[in-house]
Amino acid sequence: MSAQLQPLAEPLLEATRRLIGALQQEPSTELRLVLAKRLVRQLGDDAYPVFLKILLIVAESEDLPAKQLVADLLAAAAQRMDLPSGQLSAWGSSARTESDDMPAFSPMNRRRLLGPLEYLTVWHCQQTQRPMLEEALYADAMRKLLALFDLNPQLRALYASKLGSDAGSELEGTYTRDTRDILSRLAQRWQREGSTPDDVVRAALRGDPSGGPVPPGWIVHRL
Repeated sequence: MSAQLQPLAEPLLEATRRLIGALQQEPSTELRLVLAKRLVRQLGDDAYPVFLKILLIVAESEDLPAKQLVADLLAAAAQRMDLPSGQLSAWGSSARTESDDMPAFSPMNRRRLLGPLEYLTVWHCQQTQRPMLEEALYADAMRKLLALFDLNPQLRALYASKLGSDAGSELEGTYTRDTRDILSRLAQRWQREGSTPDDVVRAALRGDPSGGPVPPGWIVHRL
C-alpha cells in the first residue's frame, strides 16, 4: 500500500477514537461540523490524506453508530456545500514552484479545494504536488468511502449530484478530461438506484457495459 494511505498505527487510531468520542458528546450538528473542520485545519493542507485515512478507519470499523454519525455529519456539511476539503495543485501547475522564477501567486501555482471523493480522483488521475495514487489504492479507498456515505441517503443524493455538476462544468484548471470522465461516470452510477460501491467504482474506472453482445472475433481493451 502506498505510504500516503498506510495505516499510521496506534496514534492515528487513537486520534480517530478521540474525534468520534468528541463528536458523540456534542449534541449540536453545527459544533460537530466545527470540530471536524478544526481537525482538517490542524492537520494542514498537506496532511489532508490523514483526514481521509481517519474516514477510512471509520468506514472499516464495526462501530455502526460511529459510522452513522460520520455519514450524518457529512450529509449536514454537504447540505451547506461545506464538506471538509483539502488542496491539490491545479493540473497546469504541478511542475512549478516559487523557485522556478514564477511568483507564488501566479495562476500556474493555483490550488483548488476538493472534497474527499474529488480529492482522491484528482490524486489518482492528475499530476499534482503528490505522487499519483495507484488505481488499486484509489478503487479500494473509494469503495470504502462510498459504503460509508451510503449510510445517509441525503448525503448520497447531494454528493452524487455535486460530482455530476462538477464533471459537467470545466472549472478552470481543476480537472483534466480524464478526471471529469471518471467523476461523471461515478456520479451517474451512484445515482442509479440499487448500485453498490463495487458497481460505482467499476463504472467509474471502466465504464458501464454497453449492454449489447460483443461481435464474434472482437477483442475489447481498456484504452
